[in-house]
Amino acid sequence: MKRQLLRRIGCSAVTIGLALAAAPPARAADTVDVQVPNGTFAQPVAPDNGTAAGHTDWAPDNNTGAVFGKSLAQHPLGYQAATLNWNGAALSLRTRLWGVKAGSAVTLSWDDSPGVYRQCTPEQLKDGQTYNVSLVTTGPAPDPVVTTKGTDTVGTANWTTGRSFEFTATEDNPMVSFDSREKRASLSCGPLITNMTAKQTPAPVDQKVTREQLPGPKAYRGNDPLEPGVAVDDCEGSATNCTFTVDNRYSYRYYGRTRVVGEAYVNCSRNAVVDDRRIEVTEPPYDNLTQYYALKGAPLVPSRSDISQSRPNLAAQAAAGYAAGGGNAAAVSTSNPLTWSRTTTKALNPTIQPGEVSWIEVQPARERVVGSFTNPRNKYRLDATFDVPAVALPDRYFQRTGPLTEAELQRCGTARPTAGTPDNGANPDKRLLTFDTPPAGVQTRTVPLKP
Repeated sequence: MKRQLLRRIGCSAVTIGLALAAAPPARAADTVDVQVPNGTFAQPVAPDNGTAAGHTDWAPDNNTGAVFGKSLAQHPLGYQAATLNWNGAALSLRTRLWGVKAGSAVTLSWDDSPGVYRQCTPEQLKDGQTYNVSLVTTGPAPDPVVTTKGTDTVGTANWTTGRSFEFTATEDNPMVSFDSREKRASLSCGPLITNMTAKQTPAPVDQKVTREQLPGPKAYRGNDPLEPGVAVDDCEGSATNCTFTVDNRYSYRYYGRTRVVGEAYVNCSRNAVVDDRRIEVTEPPYDNLTQYYALKGAPLVPSRSDISQSRPNLAAQAAAGYAAGGGNAAAVSTSNPLTWSRTTTKALNPTIQPGEVSWIEVQPARERVVGSFTNPRNKYRLDATFDVPAVALPDRYFQRTGPLTEAELQRCGTARPTAGTPDNGANPDKRLLTFDTPPAGVQTRTVPLKP
């Protein structure tokens, strides 16, 4: 994957000239905070005046990199910092901004300083140190360069606070990257970064997405993409493996399309008619996990459409997270549970006036639930979408009446259907069964049959 040019780069102390792309379109949503994983590099904990290998929640999370302790980093707020050079190599540090959807406008902020590694040379530090900051994406993209302040003293930090850049996310959970360009003299001497924060103006909710064609699920292990089925199996493995968290910004209730239920009653008579009828309405569940398996050609069993039957542990985790997101943190009894399917039976008594037709329509109350399953033990994450009957919103029933169509009028005006065969009660020449003439001189009689 290549890195996308930053929309705008700036800082409170230094201005860096770059070609600016067109500003992202205005959005209706408010600006909200985005959590940057381990944004102050507090993990792993390093000795105050020493280092610790790795960068928790950043890639690579292994011994190729290091964080500097609070005293060694010398950040004005006492934060640890990550170095972009270590063990004789220039590094690339990457992390994802979870919960950011494609199309969202994002501003990332951070602080930087020239390196404080004791094997740095004055020549490496006097004019500052350089690195790239970018959004990892497909397609060609230039790499803008950021330069820290310089320092005249080896081992002394010179922090710039409030660096920032803006970009529009090209995918859900976009990945940002910090890449050292320092390849001079001591290759373990590189710029320091810390105090990562972010804000976003979320992309508008696309309410035109149908429940039958939900966007596909996405899964990750750490920062790396993962086949969604692996994460589904992991959550299903135990009732407590995963925790589901609802994204309220993209979850919403709505009314589905109205549809006719039961029959249409046509009153061809001259009097009003009361029609006693009993209707049954079923609202099924939809979700992008069952759809994902069906599109793979491996539909879930025993139900290819009801996740609560085919993956009950995962469904229970979703229900518990939904309850917690609604203020019921203990996930105990609730009047607004996550309902996978619902069948409603109603007795109705519509009155149909002469010359009118009557029918019943239902407009179902639905709820789109967007959220994520997470398992901190193996750092799995699964983004999923459910579309289920809403409990907090009532269904709408419409008793509809209207004039007869031309076809119905013609039918009302036709003759009453009757038998098309001869009638044995009619005159002898029209009877269905005929009898031979009785023999001459023999008296005959006919006896009606009793029912």
